Amino acid sequence: MEIINDDLKEFCRDRYTGSMPFEEAFNMYVLLPEFEISSNIFEHTKNYNEDVQQVVRLATQYFATLMFKAMKVDMTDPNVAEDLSVGNISTPGRIAKIFLATDNEDMSEPLSGRWTKKPRMASFPNNGKDDPVFVKTRLDATCSHHLIRFGDDPKDEDSFVVIGYLPRKKLGGISKINRFVDWCARRGWLQESLAEYIGKEIMETFETDSVYVALVNLKHGCASTRGACDREAATTTIYSTGEFKKNTDLVPQKFRG
Repeated sequence: MEIINDDLKEFCRDRYTGSMPFEEAFNMYVLLPEFEISSNIFEHTKNYNEDVQQVVRLATQYFATLMFKAMKVDMTDPNVAEDLSVGNISTPGRIAKIFLATDNEDMSEPLSGRWTKKPRMASFPNNGKDDPVFVKTRLDATCSHHLIRFGDDPKDEDSFVVIGYLPRKKLGGISKINRFVDWCARRGWLQESLAEYIGKEIMETFETDSVYVALVNLKHGCASTRGACDREAATTTIYSTGEFKKNTDLVPQKFRG
């Protein structure tokens, strides 16, 4: 791993507060595999815990600090400086927290879904229900190209996220779908890939061949706050399989993109 150097190791050691011996935690960090920005650490290794997570976050802070220095930012500026005596982890430290979250249970950060375990999606035996099920939810994702948020706009009734499926052998717990969508969205994505990922996971978990995922009029910060700077820009993606693909009338008009 070419990025490892003595300065990095000392930076992490000086700030490490985990219960595992630092050398052990750091060595586990070094051996972590690289994985896609839209993937999850637990799909690639079991050797990950809160102590290793802390080292990953500290290493990220180290390199974010170098990035700030490359941009000629004065790191003694109180607006960005680190002062651990008062609990100030610095702006690079806050950036690392955004990318990695505080711990393995923290789902509040934009890329938390890369580092936390998949929430349980409860299912129940289906006793004859064959009508489509639709769950409306929210979505906070991160553009993999610019690391800026995209998702629904709560102030716009025409901007929404809907997950639908046709029950076969199983019925899914409704709130669990919301939690799952939040978990998998908080990574780096292209909108089209995210819709497909959600759809395939719902199919596998609830053992159905027919799903409908509508990401309608999602707002992308990379289009509204930079580049085109178009605050009205919105993108719609539909992923459907099975009966939903054959018969669009199964989807209520209000849930169509």
